[in-house]
Amino acid sequence: MKRINSINILILFVVLMSVTGCKKFLEEKVYTQYDPVAFLKDKSGVDALLTGAYARSRIVAYDSRNYTYIMNEFTTDIAFETGGGLERDAAPYIQFNWTPTDGFLNNHWNKMYAAIASANTVLGVVDGLSGLPQETIDGVKGEARFIRAVSYYFLFTIFGTTPIIELPANAGPDEIEAIGKSTPRAGLEEFVQYLETDLNFAAANLPVAENPIGRATRGAALGALTKLYLHQKNWDKVIETSQRLMDLNYYSLWPSYETLFSVAEENNKEYIYRAPCIAQSGFHNNYMPHAFPPNYPILTNWVNFGAQFRTYTAFYKSFQATDKRRKLIISSYTDNSGVLRELVEDANGTALNNARSFKYVPDPAAVGEANGNDIVYIRYADILMSRAEALNEKNGVNQESVDLLNQVRDRAGVEPISLADFGSTEALRDFILAERGREFFSEGLRREDLIRHGKFIAGARSRGYNAQAHQVLFPIPQQQIDANPNLEQNFGY
Repeated sequence: MKRINSINILILFVVLMSVTGCKKFLEEKVYTQYDPVAFLKDKSGVDALLTGAYARSRIVAYDSRNYTYIMNEFTTDIAFETGGGLERDAAPYIQFNWTPTDGFLNNHWNKMYAAIASANTVLGVVDGLSGLPQETIDGVKGEARFIRAVSYYFLFTIFGTTPIIELPANAGPDEIEAIGKSTPRAGLEEFVQYLETDLNFAAANLPVAENPIGRATRGAALGALTKLYLHQKNWDKVIETSQRLMDLNYYSLWPSYETLFSVAEENNKEYIYRAPCIAQSGFHNNYMPHAFPPNYPILTNWVNFGAQFRTYTAFYKSFQATDKRRKLIISSYTDNSGVLRELVEDANGTALNNARSFKYVPDPAAVGEANGNDIVYIRYADILMSRAEALNEKNGVNQESVDLLNQVRDRAGVEPISLADFGSTEALRDFILAERGREFFSEGLRREDLIRHGKFIAGARSRGYNAQAHQVLFPIPQQQIDANPNLEQNFGY
């Protein structure tokens, strides 16, 4: 059984943060009178100090459903949702008519700032420590700064830049509240540099091996840094940082795509940064109960939700018939009544838009909705394909980009591409975007990819929605605007 540091929530010593909106996201709540400095004399105390920060940063369960699928996949050409009570909440995202008062956006803001506040607490305590080796202190700081940086990144992809919260030493409650209620959004250059500095520090001070699962590593920091540079189209830095990660000689593609996302095979070296999950409420992956089609023959310990995550027929048909990745998308099934149900097209060839991604292979030991499949944020295939994209943008069509893409395609069981297949940078760029869709469906990367390639809004319009150019960003939640008069709303909202 995997060991998950974030589940042992015995935070008996640390000053934790309670989140009820921007107004209170830095409000202190003391759970104990233990002296945290005294408690941090050994490694177990260090691990315990980081527990709260890790726990708050995990995007799992319904937070993952909302961020990964509703925000980042149902707004794209891969999937959408119908049915159940969720349909009302998902519809604005599918139809591009979301508003600043949407609760999912506010919850995401609060969650990420809770993680940031907790990471800042760790850093504040560690700065006052003595009696521990400097290497240990720098390692703790590296983990906290990694948590802080990725939490800001998860805000950045949704809202653009947000306030960077820095607290003076020994700040009192009134000062903390005032900072939270008055800090404006950072400028783009300042924001990116802040994340870059945190992630470089983490990369310099974290171990290569992930022990226990879910712990920040050098590779996770370099992977997040690569994704940050990709987001900014800083091609030189993508090339440089991806090479640093590859030179660790620690990661590799898992040979079987069909089992990569199963519980049985999640101790692989393709996962670079993940949220560890177990079949326990609050620490789980609940994707599959949304993906099972109606009356699907499930195990007695599983559950099938009325909310249905559906895959577009056009996306399903973009795969070659031999592509192993397509095998994780269910095109038909025999239901509990013995009736064969087609999900891709009807007898007349009309698209049903009802295929189902079973990428997160159902956990045999699931408890109701709670599956134990770890949720992956960054994996090695993403680094290879990000590097291929950056090399194409920097140098034009080139052999290394083709070779990197062929590593991923070979695992999928499809024929290799060649340099001669692409007559221009634009042609290879379009191929990379399509190939990223086939490789990373159901992982919440599609929206960011389409935005980077300038096809997010046009794609929504082609699906019949009145998408506007400013909707490449979501609005800052209205509750946060109301609490902080210096918080400027995104253009168009």
